[in-house]
Amino acid sequence: MRPPQKNWALKVSTLVVVTACFVVMGSALLIAQNFKNILTLWGEDVQMTVYLSQDLSEKGREFIENKIKESKSVGEIHYVTQEKALGDFRTQLASYAPDLTQDEELLKLIPSSLQVRLAADIPASQQMEVLRSLAGEVKGLEGVDEVSYGQDWVEKYAALVSAIEMTLRLLGIVIVVAALFVISNAIRASVQNRKDEIVVLEMIGATSSMIRKPFLIEGATLGFSSSALAILLCFTIFIGIKNLLVDKLSFLRLGEHLQFISPGLIGVFIVGGVALGSLASYLCVRRLNDGFSGSQR
Repeated sequence: MRPPQKNWALKVSTLVVVTACFVVMGSALLIAQNFKNILTLWGEDVQMTVYLSQDLSEKGREFIENKIKESKSVGEIHYVTQEKALGDFRTQLASYAPDLTQDEELLKLIPSSLQVRLAADIPASQQMEVLRSLAGEVKGLEGVDEVSYGQDWVEKYAALVSAIEMTLRLLGIVIVVAALFVISNAIRASVQNRKDEIVVLEMIGATSSMIRKPFLIEGATLGFSSSALAILLCFTIFIGIKNLLVDKLSFLRLGEHLQFISPGLIGVFIVGGVALGSLASYLCVRRLNDGFSGSQR
């Protein structure tokens, strides 16, 4: 079938719109990936503090530590002696309330503790549930006075991550449907522009694959071009934002933790664009050579 020569304005506008859809999808991937990196950076202090009894023996502390280590969700445990805790307390209050640092009776109330960090492979969205479960187990151990894991901060942290992930998933679904609709309309217009050729091909006995193939290629090409252009645009925007953060907001240390989409994910993204274009085309041409010429009479 001869390639179409009409409606280049429609094709260009379709390419622009579909590319914009893919840019939004690519941006969503970047946001999801880098927001997790940034939240991980800011959430490095998310840990559980296990306050130990004043009269707890060394053997009792080792028992508690070993019990905590049995959990696969635990990454590392750091023991903070009472002397170390007192020193840190004095340092922190030295410039705010120097008189308190001299109150020996008050300082004796500061206990030793175990600082428990979660394993690195635990998703941010699951940290709250893991910490809550782990805290419930540790509270029941003999020799443990109190367990704290910054409940308010962790709850807000986990809720924010979950909300972002859910929003991006819903946005991705909406964008995919919109791109599918736009590509389908473009292919449908192309079919109408070439209906005379299709009728002739049907009458001379052309097979379904012969008639559908050019439109499937057109849709796949549109999907490939749009997704590839979207990746280039996303990369340009990413570099601009990263340079801005490095130059203007270096104190936040965000630029060094921003990463572009991995090569593997880029490949999946482009293949997905080709598949989406092909699917949109197929939905429009699946009935070609199935009475199309008769419907034009």
